[in-house]
Amino acid sequence: MDYIEADDLFFAIVRDGGTPMFATVAETAFPQTYRAMFGFCAKTNALKTAMFDMIDSNNPYAFKALFRCYCEHYLKFMYIFVRFVREKSDDVGREYFSYCGAIESRDYLNAVVLAEGLVGNHVVGDLRKALASVYPDIEPLSLPDLEAASSKFRYRSILRFLSSDDSRLLSEDTPFLAGIVPSYAELSSFVHGGPWSDQDMYSYSKPEALEKCREDAGLAFLMAASIFMFTAAAVSREFPVHGALASRTKAVVDRFQSRPIKSDA
Repeated sequence: MDYIEADDLFFAIVRDGGTPMFATVAETAFPQTYRAMFGFCAKTNALKTAMFDMIDSNNPYAFKALFRCYCEHYLKFMYIFVRFVREKSDDVGREYFSYCGAIESRDYLNAVVLAEGLVGNHVVGDLRKALASVYPDIEPLSLPDLEAASSKFRYRSILRFLSSDDSRLLSEDTPFLAGIVPSYAELSSFVHGGPWSDQDMYSYSKPEALEKCREDAGLAFLMAASIFMFTAAAVSREFPVHGALASRTKAVVDRFQSRPIKSDA
């Protein structure tokens, strides 16, 4: 079974049970965390589909840039999921939307001020007050404290958190997580336009470049399926009927991971 066949089986599970599960956000005691997890189900599926399209259009460079973005989505989801399972509260969801949302808004507003300055306009306003009006949860925090709080959702902090987790969940159910970390570092250049991505542009036209993308597409399938599987498992603690979605998805993941590996001989 290749990644396309596995993804078709996975899509059938999402099609059959995804909508009812996502509707639980209106009933749950943890609306912000559910909203965050459901968002990552949708966002990673969109990126996965785009990466598959990059293979079909013979575009390894764009695939690599998308894959780097995809890895970051996966790591952020895992941080939210592990904390939710451990804490059994809505705190991580509230922090994600309030702290990260406020920092993104701050960066956007700073960019607007800079852009207006470039054309001779002077923008005056109370940034801290503007942020708090949209994100009331940040009211007690200074801007430096807000920066520190939002940093928990950044790559290095997440890796430290996951490596210190003693639940054994990651090592047992997602052994492919270890492959994401070096890929994330290696592919950073493709997102930021760094020189590493220029080292051998000719190599992107070679057949082996696309073959490596196909291998990573299998990993992308596993990541998307695990996000949905873990989400369904988390939701099933409150709404047991959705536990079957996690079991069905795990069966597809296990089948894909146990497929015979082609030999080079």
